[in-house]
Amino acid sequence: MFIFIHGMWAAPDIWHPFIHYFSERGIECTAVNLREGLDMRTARFQDYVEKVAAIARDEDVLIGHSMGGLIVQKVAECSTIRAGVAIAPAPPKGIAFRKSALLSSVRYLPHVILRKPFKPGYHFLKKLVFSCLDDEEARKMYGELEEEPPTVSYEITLSRIAVDETRVKCPLLFIAKEDDAVIPPEMVKTMAAKYRAEYRVFSGCHVILDEWKDIAEEIHRFINK
Repeated sequence: MFIFIHGMWAAPDIWHPFIHYFSERGIECTAVNLREGLDMRTARFQDYVEKVAAIARDEDVLIGHSMGGLIVQKVAECSTIRAGVAIAPAPPKGIAFRKSALLSSVRYLPHVILRKPFKPGYHFLKKLVFSCLDDEEARKMYGELEEEPPTVSYEITLSRIAVDETRVKCPLLFIAKEDDAVIPPEMVKTMAAKYRAEYRVFSGCHVILDEWKDIAEEIHRFINK
C-alpha cells in the first residue's frame, strides 16, 4: 500500500491526483489525516509519527510532502517499511531553514506561547509556499488549508526533530522543487546525502500539484526499480 502524508496546514485531499494515478495502476492507496482525533492545542510532531507508524507495514511505501516528508524520515527510522519518498521535505535536526524564513516566522510566536492553533496569513504563504502560482490559484489553495497545532509548527520551524540515519534501512527518494522558497534544492540535497538516498529536482515552487504527474512517474520508476 502507498501511504500519503500531507504537509503542514494541508489536508489529505491534496493527494487526490496521486491516488488516482497509482490506483489506476493497481496500487492500493490511502491518505492520512494527521490532525484527526488529536487535541489541536497540545498535539506534538511525535503524535503524527505514531499515527502513521501505527498503520505502516513492512510492504508499504510512505510518500510525504513538506512536514509529511519529515514524518517519512522519522517513521523509516523507527519502523520497517518497503521504501519512502520525501517531496520538498521539512528538515530534521542538524539541517536548518534559511534565516530569512525563520525571521519571517517570528510573527507567529505568540500562537505557540498561547497554545493557539493557527494558519499563517495569505501573503506569508504566497511568498514562501505559493510563489510560482498566480494570485487566483494561490488564494484557492490557501482557502483549503487548515490550522496546525502550535507545538508542531514550533518543532518543525526550529528543526527540533532528530533522525538517526543509521537506523533507516529502507531505500529513500528525495525530491526537490527548483524554485522552492522555503525548502530549496540544496537543503533537500543535504538531506538525501544524510541517508545516501536518491535525489531528484523538478521545476516549480513548494506546492506539489503544479508538477504532480512528473513526480508521480518518478515515484513509480523508483518503486519499480
